[in-house]
Amino acid sequence: MNNAELYEGNNNLQKRDALDCLEEFADKMMWKRSGDRIIDIGCGDGSVTVDLLKEFIPENFELLLGCDVSEKMVTFANVHHKNERTSFTVLDIAGRLPEELRSNFNHAFSFYTFHWIKDQEAAFNNMFDLLVEGGQCLLTLLGHNPVFDVYRILAESNKWGCWLHGVERFISPYHDSQYPEQEIRKLMKKIGFTDIVVTCQEKSFIYDSPEAVKKAVQAVNPFSMPKEVFDDFMIDYLNVVRDMNLIDEVNNNKPASVRSIYKLIVVFGTK
Repeated sequence: MNNAELYEGNNNLQKRDALDCLEEFADKMMWKRSGDRIIDIGCGDGSVTVDLLKEFIPENFELLLGCDVSEKMVTFANVHHKNERTSFTVLDIAGRLPEELRSNFNHAFSFYTFHWIKDQEAAFNNMFDLLVEGGQCLLTLLGHNPVFDVYRILAESNKWGCWLHGVERFISPYHDSQYPEQEIRKLMKKIGFTDIVVTCQEKSFIYDSPEAVKKAVQAVNPFSMPKEVFDDFMIDYLNVVRDMNLIDEVNNNKPASVRSIYKLIVVFGTK
């Protein structure tokens, strides 16, 4: 998950869902007349921050800060997207929060990041602490997703068990949850959020070929593998996906399309 160029070109699903979320909650955003300070948690290569999020921010904002746990992603984002009011920094949202960031932002956004975090309470606490009084947060994260089932299946095999060691670290905390909305709402109330909205939406995305799936999986692959091993891994990965009846085979020498049906959790709250 450190290849910024690869991620930038293969994150259409993430961008679509981020845009849908921003459009859905645009009317609930309480912007100041001027001087808003905004943070994007888990900014990756920075393209969602500057290409999508920026479209919903008033022009007279003071600061847009993207942060990510990956130094390579942050370096790429700063090289390609940094300007006088937009910059990027390394931050682990579940780790120790720098004092200078506490109570410093009017809005905190995060798209497709929180499902990678096992310590949900630490992450939500830190997001709360980033905000000023009356500040708002808006985020998306994965609930149930077939990709996590594929990881688990392959991790149980003798062939892939060593490469997928510790697979549960990379499974969404809400993948097996029947009522993720209730879990998150309860956690946010405990922390002190108000005006809480949590929804779990069933979504689908069609990849037009197995090669498109391979690139998308590679862009967010949390397991360290050499290229030749990953190529072999993807053959078995797609075989599992086929067994799950998510590949639609076609004739006339056209590539098969691959369906991804998953649950997206959308979270909104105010400090």
